[in-house]
Amino acid sequence: MRSDYIQAYINRGDILLRLNRTQEAQAVYEKALQFDDNNPDIYYNLGVVFLEQRKMDQALFYFNKALKINPEHEQALLNSAILIQETGSPNLRKTAYDRLNILLRRKRVNERVYFNLGMLAMDEKNTTLAEQWFQKAVQIREDFRSALFNLALLLSEAGRPMEAIPFLNRLLKHHPDHIKGLILLGDIYINSVRDLDTAQECYMSILRQEPGNVQALHNLCVVHVERGHLKEAEECLEKASAMAPQEKYVRDHLEIVRARRKLGPPTVTDRTVNNNKLHPIR
Repeated sequence: MRSDYIQAYINRGDILLRLNRTQEAQAVYEKALQFDDNNPDIYYNLGVVFLEQRKMDQALFYFNKALKINPEHEQALLNSAILIQETGSPNLRKTAYDRLNILLRRKRVNERVYFNLGMLAMDEKNTTLAEQWFQKAVQIREDFRSALFNLALLLSEAGRPMEAIPFLNRLLKHHPDHIKGLILLGDIYINSVRDLDTAQECYMSILRQEPGNVQALHNLCVVHVERGHLKEAEECLEKASAMAPQEKYVRDHLEIVRARRKLGPPTVTDRTVNNNKLHPIR
């Protein structure tokens, strides 16, 4: 009825994208450009198409085209900055900062703006600034999966594991299937809290979801070692080694446990000076 009805092209392209029919969506948007080549939304949507196709250079090209027409285009500003950060291009980092700073001036700031500023700060090893941005992100959205995990990881690696626990607990409250969060929490409970029961439950939770998760199984074996249950630890590591024969750290730890079993129960000195301590793997 109206071959030049731009909004219909945009809406149809959006539906095709949701159906993962990216080639058809691309054709729809390119057809729309024949009627209106000065519409920033069409260029932005083409950028999304190429993003879905993992064609990052083309995606950024179209985001930039949208911004040339409308320098305040919110989604193009945000997604181009995210794309620049994720590709790790140092030459474009200032561009990403500039675009996120434009969004910071808005009355209502999307939590992803703060998160990406945090990720840029992490790329530059500025952990103090990264922490501040991640904190702002989770204040806006309490179930922000990536921000909660990265904040907890940052705190743990900064030697502040006890401060990481509340953020991991919040993460797992909203996302109980977050494997990396469970791994990190289990690691903290073994090494910092010395709560082996809770650490074990973290790893068991992963294995209930993913019975073949070698990392979780290995760390469960470490719990057995920490308890002094070397027979259970050996059997556990044998199972892990059978599941992942290519993993050298599993084989090495299995040999350590076997050697300990041959030596018998450790003396007080052995407990104090232990050069073959097993650690959970993150």
